[in-house]
Amino acid sequence: MSRRFTHIFNSLVGILLIIEGGLYIFMMNKDDTFHLQSIIVTFLLLLAWGMSYRKQLTQENSIPWLTVTLIIMIPMILPWLFFI
Repeated sequence: MSRRFTHIFNSLVGILLIIEGGLYIFMMNKDDTFHLQSIIVTFLLLLAWGMSYRKQLTQENSIPWLTVTLIIMIPMILPWLFFI
């Protein structure tokens, strides 16, 4: 797998995580207090994505870590499937 694909794919995933995390944090806003669960889940997903991205760059065989990144994307995709 090429480094160019790794950078482009992971950059898009990171941007989507930040956008969706921000949407959930501000959409679940009740009485001008941020939704703590949304903040924690967004932070954990960003942490897992960052670790997976780092492993993809540092290891020879990055395909298992690409699979981890795809698994990280599942909670990001599932809520939107219910709105379709």
